[in-house]
Amino acid sequence: MIDKAKIALIKVAQKQLGMADTDYRALLLRVAGVRSSTELDEARFTAVMAEFARLGFESTANKERRLEAGRFGTHATYQQRKKIAAMWSAWKGRADEEGLNRWLENKFHVANPRFLSRELAAKAIAALGNFKPHAAQLNENRNTAP
Repeated sequence: MIDKAKIALIKVAQKQLGMADTDYRALLLRVAGVRSSTELDEARFTAVMAEFARLGFESTANKERRLEAGRFGTHATYQQRKKIAAMWSAWKGRADEEGLNRWLENKFHVANPRFLSRELAAKAIAALGNFKPHAAQLNENRNTAP
């Protein structure tokens, strides 16, 4: 059986392609011989994803990597932006895109990670590396309170 992340990717592909549930179930049956994504093994998952690709699905990560080559060389890479978002979420203890954008605006004068240069992205990663996890800060403050 496949893990939840792969099932989620299948659902993203279904949604991105605008596929009705009946069409989606027919694709699963035709390509993999199953009625539900929870019945897929690795080989059948690969076959289903190949069919989605044939129908026009492209994951966000693959699309970003494909577009990366055509971007101006000084912009932050997809990997840098992904790392910044992950580090911010780890620090906050949850996803917080608005908070990240505010921090970037205050610190680096850009409104979104996609506007960072590679150099500023590296600085943002270094700065975020110095942040303590938010939950740990809260616990630390509670332990030191009178």
